[in-house]
Order: sequence, then C-alpha cells, then structure tokens
Amino acid sequence: MTVMSNGWATGAASAQAARCMRRLATLALLLPLVAGCADQKRVKPKQALRTSDMQTIDSSDAAPAPINPPPMVTDEGPAPKPKANVAQADAPPPPTAADEALRAALPFAPAIAMDPVDGSKISIRADTPQIDLKNRIYYFRSDENKRIFAANPDQFTKGLFSHL
Repeated sequence: MTVMSNGWATGAASAQAARCMRRLATLALLLPLVAGCADQKRVKPKQALRTSDMQTIDSSDAAPAPINPPPMVTDEGPAPKPKANVAQADAPPPPTAADEALRAALPFAPAIAMDPVDGSKISIRADTPQIDLKNRIYYFRSDENKRIFAANPDQFTKGLFSHL
C-alpha cells in the first residue's frame, strides 16, 4: 500500500476503504428508515376465511332478516270537534226577521261596520245604535259610544280614519 503525501491510501487498500465507506453511508441512510418502521404497530396478516365461515345463497337462511318496527307516537291528539251545534256559548244569537229585513235594505254586504269611537267591528242588527250625520250612517257598539260620538262628531270624522 502506498500512502500519498495528502494522507490518502492508494491501491487495493483504498478500494476496500471506499467500499467500506459506501456501506457506512448506506447504513447511515437506512438506519432512520428502519427505526421509523420499527415504531409502527405490526399488522397481522389477514387470515383466510374457512369455507364454513362463508355464506352463499344455498347455505344462508331463506327467511328475511328481522327489522325493528317504526317508532310510534305516544301522545294523543286533541279530541275531534263536534259536528253538530257548532255555535259557541259566546256566539251572538242568530239574526231575527227584523235583522234580516234591515240587512236586505243595506247597500253593502256583509252587514258589518266599524265603530268610529273605539274601532271595533259590529254586526249590524235592527237594534244596533246608529246616527245619520251628513247623509252618512254611523253604527256603534254601544249607546255610550253613540253619546261620545254625538258630543263631538268632528273628532271622529276628521283625520286618519275618516274615510272608513
């Protein structure tokens, strides 16, 4: 073996040293890879199914698979409304013959008006309080509303709701 002035060996020894260095370099590169693989859990190979574990059309049960019934509502709904006697206890009495005659004479239908004092809806009947003012008829819910209107009609006939 010949050693040069720079410290490098030549000849067969240098070839062997070069091979050794390549092996060390390869080992240095593979070591972290091997260490990373060693940390992972080992996966067991899948076991082959035995012929008794497999089901075919011939070996499976012909009955359908049982299924659970759908959920049922347990709360009860409200009782059905009665079909007869639909009038409620607080409903107004049915119109009389005088009411029907008055309604037939009205130029508008249905026979509903608005009280100019409190703005409530009124079903026009023969006994409904009314005032004829400037060729217009005003209907009232009560005699008290009629007196309030009669005291100052301009207050209720002028303004935002005067056209009603």
